[in-house]
Amino acid sequence: MPTPILRQLVGSAITLIGANAIASGGYANAADQMLVDNSTVKAIQGDFELDCTFGAAPVTGAVSLMAVDYSLDGATAGAAPSAALMPRFVGSFNPMPATGNTATSMMLRLSGVPLTGKTAYSIYNNGTGQAILAGYTLRCQMVTPGT
Repeated sequence: MPTPILRQLVGSAITLIGANAIASGGYANAADQMLVDNSTVKAIQGDFELDCTFGAAPVTGAVSLMAVDYSLDGATAGAAPSAALMPRFVGSFNPMPATGNTATSMMLRLSGVPLTGKTAYSIYNNGTGQAILAGYTLRCQMVTPGT
């Protein structure tokens, strides 16, 4: 029987508390980017969790995780996200709001995200029609395979 590959946690979870609201169709403020420096840790993946509250219950759209990669030596950040320059799309958090949703507070997960050396992650409120209120929490737990 083959040896199972288990997921090993690497360090403590990285936590960011968003100080600014995120409008529908907008990116998190540059001050609210989460820097994940994996250049020495060498974790394979990250599990991301977003605990947020919307101004009203969203019934459409998605909340997406976006990334701005640093240079290979980790010294230089890529271009800042803007309406004219979309950063690298990582994935959409689940569950996504749908017609009939009445929840305004949500705990959203995006697991198994491949990690690079050094990356700044931010939230994109992709057409939910509602602002994500300030005070949201974004976490990343780095993981790697083990036995």
